[in-house]
Amino acid sequence: MVVTARPAPAAPRRRPRDRKQQIIAAAGDLFYRHGYANVSTGQIAESVGITAGALYRHFSSKQDLLAHALTDAFERGTDAVGDGEPPPLEDMVAELATTAGVRRDLGVLWSRETRHLESGRRAEVRARFFAFVARFAAQLHARRPEISLDDADLLSWCVLAVLTSPSYHRTPMSESGVKDLLQRSALAVASAPIQSTPIDSATAGARVRTGLQPHSRKEAILAVATRLFNENGYQSVTMDDIGAEVGITSTAVYKYYPSKADLLSATIARASVPLQLGLNNALAAASTPEEALHKALAAYVDFAMVHHDLLGILVSEVGNLPSDHRHDVRRSQHDYVAEWVRLLTETRPELSTPQARYLIQAMLTVVIDTCRTQHLRERPSLPEDLRLVTTRILAVEL
Repeated sequence: MVVTARPAPAAPRRRPRDRKQQIIAAAGDLFYRHGYANVSTGQIAESVGITAGALYRHFSSKQDLLAHALTDAFERGTDAVGDGEPPPLEDMVAELATTAGVRRDLGVLWSRETRHLESGRRAEVRARFFAFVARFAAQLHARRPEISLDDADLLSWCVLAVLTSPSYHRTPMSESGVKDLLQRSALAVASAPIQSTPIDSATAGARVRTGLQPHSRKEAILAVATRLFNENGYQSVTMDDIGAEVGITSTAVYKYYPSKADLLSATIARASVPLQLGLNNALAAASTPEEALHKALAAYVDFAMVHHDLLGILVSEVGNLPSDHRHDVRRSQHDYVAEWVRLLTETRPELSTPQARYLIQAMLTVVIDTCRTQHLRERPSLPEDLRLVTTRILAVEL
């Protein structure tokens, strides 16, 4: 008699202990690569091998996922800087660099995707981020009592801009090389010999220029669209919104711009052209690559102080252009950064092209992020502060 053994029942599949973190990481990466509006919860679930229903056991909505993708990084950063006796500056920066290396998506998520959160959740996420920056600034100030808390706040924002700058490009470099470069650059920023005039809270708001509105109806529409696209995101703004701000109907807006895409194209052109002219003027007025680099940096800071809305759109909204125009703009951006990289490698021939590109991107991100942050723009010395900090980034020893 032959006895056939029954097959052993399959072992039940166990849910990974870090499933929630896997989902957060997958969502952050997909939002980063494709944009929040172009990603579904089904795609996120599929990327980690679960059903959409299983995903909803962890997160209530796609907005909930976006919020967690951001606050998870803030919590990691808060742990890195600590809340007791401040660790040595080098250790704090090293821990933050490690966190940034894990979350390359963070810069883009913060600058581009936060606007997709409903107002209450967005305020909550912003509050948690500002609390993290305040913690870092307090620890930095404790380690550097010779600078003011306001100065420590500025340097903290600049350090974080350096560490999140790889979010905006994909230059090939080894993981260890990127971490070392970012850590050295961030430490150079954190130790900058900054001594600024304290901000007078009673008069700070008066220094934020509101400016006069253009008389031309077409220019007024463009100015309003620029501000709304930067504040709320292109996809969240309607032609009705723009017309209402200008005091006209959406039908009247269409007389000047046939589509919202045409308006976006106009705002991006308005940013791209003067930036290239500023760089060209620096080249024409300089005798050496180093001199051109310093002149171009000064011009870039001056432009960012006034036209931070335009820079915000250039950073966040190019992906919403029609494909043919998007390709042209991306090429122009690449050529623009390549000119900066050439100046830096000619000034510092010991740098490789990838190293120079990482330093240039860090410098540009520091200027953009600080100038887009209102309370930092209120610093009377911000242009001089930025020239000091960014010069230290470009001079960092590797």
